[in-house]
Amino acid sequence: MHIEPIIINDDDGDEERQEEYLAPGISTVINLTGDASSHKPHVPSPPSSLHSASPLGRPLSQYRYYGELLQTGVAVEMPAIPELHQASFLYIKSIIHEPDRGVFLSGLPLTRTRHLRGILPRLRNELCLIHEVSNDDDRPADEQALIKLEVTKVIGARALHFTNADFPQKRYPQGLHSTVSEIEQKGILVCRWRYTLAYRDRPAGGKSQPPEEFGLEHLSRKDASSAPYRVSDMKRRNIWRGGKTRGGAFHPHRPADREFTVDVEVEPDLECPSESEEPWEDRRPQQQYTFADMFCGAGGASCGAEMAGFSVKLGCDNSPHACETYRHRFSGSELRQMDIFQFILEDADSTLRVDVMHLSPPCQFWSPAHTVPGANDDANIASLFSCHELIKKLRPRLFTLEQTFGILHPRFEHYFNALIHGFTQYGYSVRWKIVDLLIWGCPSKRRRLIMIGSCPGEKLPPFPPPTHSGSPQPGDGTRPYVTVREALRKITPENTMQYPLHSCCRERWCPDTPLQRTITCSGGIGNYHYSGRRYFNLREYATLQGFPVDYEFRSSNVKKQIGNAFPPCVVKTLYKHIKHWLLRTDHIRCLEDENDELSGSDGRRSIDGHVLEVDSDEDEDQPEYLGQRVLSPSASSPVSDGYSSRPHEMGFDTQSKRHITFPACIDANQRHHIRYVDLTGPIDLT
Repeated sequence: MHIEPIIINDDDGDEERQEEYLAPGISTVINLTGDASSHKPHVPSPPSSLHSASPLGRPLSQYRYYGELLQTGVAVEMPAIPELHQASFLYIKSIIHEPDRGVFLSGLPLTRTRHLRGILPRLRNELCLIHEVSNDDDRPADEQALIKLEVTKVIGARALHFTNADFPQKRYPQGLHSTVSEIEQKGILVCRWRYTLAYRDRPAGGKSQPPEEFGLEHLSRKDASSAPYRVSDMKRRNIWRGGKTRGGAFHPHRPADREFTVDVEVEPDLECPSESEEPWEDRRPQQQYTFADMFCGAGGASCGAEMAGFSVKLGCDNSPHACETYRHRFSGSELRQMDIFQFILEDADSTLRVDVMHLSPPCQFWSPAHTVPGANDDANIASLFSCHELIKKLRPRLFTLEQTFGILHPRFEHYFNALIHGFTQYGYSVRWKIVDLLIWGCPSKRRRLIMIGSCPGEKLPPFPPPTHSGSPQPGDGTRPYVTVREALRKITPENTMQYPLHSCCRERWCPDTPLQRTITCSGGIGNYHYSGRRYFNLREYATLQGFPVDYEFRSSNVKKQIGNAFPPCVVKTLYKHIKHWLLRTDHIRCLEDENDELSGSDGRRSIDGHVLEVDSDEDEDQPEYLGQRVLSPSASSPVSDGYSSRPHEMGFDTQSKRHITFPACIDANQRHHIRYVDLTGPIDLT
């Protein structure tokens, strides 16, 4: 059967219809039923899961099974669970004896990174925690993610470390095993990542819908097994980008000789102080976090970030019309009007850094039946994959990405997973979801894939909660959606753009609702003035796309400039949230903006009723954490006493002697893209 290709690109005014065509396939990957109009205040519901563990029966402190001593903190191998990405290991949290049923283990599932379909580097004996959680459940994620396993299904105990060190540090000792197969079956396992799949709800009997949000986080210092496997998060960040300037790298009154300098050659053994030791300070006057806007277009993201209090440092785009608008609007910022690849190659050794970067790669050629190579395929794919090179070049503390959600279609999975892999290969944590931008204040309906990422050693922010909803409830922190009438009411005669109006004869509609159709490069099919007598003019289109009413567009192709933009009002909401998060992690109090107030001496603040809680490093004798769950010091190590008594496995100094080595990377195709991988020859065990 012949299937016509679907092309989604920035020049296509029928983008919304194409996304609707792809929606059934996308809905098998991520939840699309979360219409923003159905937003309700959070009400906890009883937990339930296909594999959920329940504390029924009598708890046991330990249990011996075929000579193996099983207890809290021991990892066991088990038959793979297909529903949990082939998870085949369990980190025991408790042991329960249920009358008439037997003994069960309750714990956290882990899978080999090679089973995550490419979103993480495929490295030998490297594992990833799998957390399935429900957004309507108030329990800690570690508790929600527990699964139950019959003890009779245990294959055997395995040595496992949790570490926040970057690969290849802390991996299995070299030389203990003579074959690759022996390494796989008996070698020490290492976990550095946690993959969270968040569902709207999980009714009894299984998952009724796919997840609505995904998060892939590198473990932090607190998640590590014990002191030997714990490194300073500050050190990880210093090695990657040379450190940070607390409160923001832009400070107009700082002397030039005190500019923040970058040293990416920090010695790995450099001891860094704990960030919890940093005292709380007031922010300097006019100090701001710096922002770079890649694929900036006419400046929608830059406008929103500026309104949120960021200093726009850099923009890059190759559209002459959009660049003329951007250059006029952001005259004090550096604009690189060039192809993104030229920007990447220029000044390859540059130490240019920004605090936060936004990426809006142009929508690519995505075809469900694209089997014959096309003339522009390489350029289209390279444009998307330039994102990880931009991360490598500018090394931001945080980044955001906005893209059409059509890329989540199963037939494009290898493209999307490769995009995620491009970030995680450098140690960046990422989270992503599809957002109807109505919930963040956009006057027009627009669903987009939104991603937030954080660099090595930097904590990953959550998404901001909704600021608007279709049915606000007391205490939910939302306001009614911004309607067409409200948005257009702000336009004054002085703001009108002098372009001819185009008449039409259509049915009148009520403007006391948001615009129900997406604004695209051609204006959007079905979009016209609520009077029914004409189409929207360019100023109205821009206002409904979230631009300030005085935003001045230059050159031609203005409608395309508007349709391509990330709505500034949405970016303002997102980036205010990010700014508050950075201020909190930097221990900075901001007193110059009432919206940035940090209440109390500890700097905690609330965004729409949600308190930002950011963990800080603690001394070694403090309780340790795995995720959000507090573990007692005696039971905090993911490796049991039985394993820790075997120095040849657990306390081995991998630098003390020569060993027989095997390549840690099991995928020959990725080896040259992984930092510090031992390259001794291709071995693919998949």
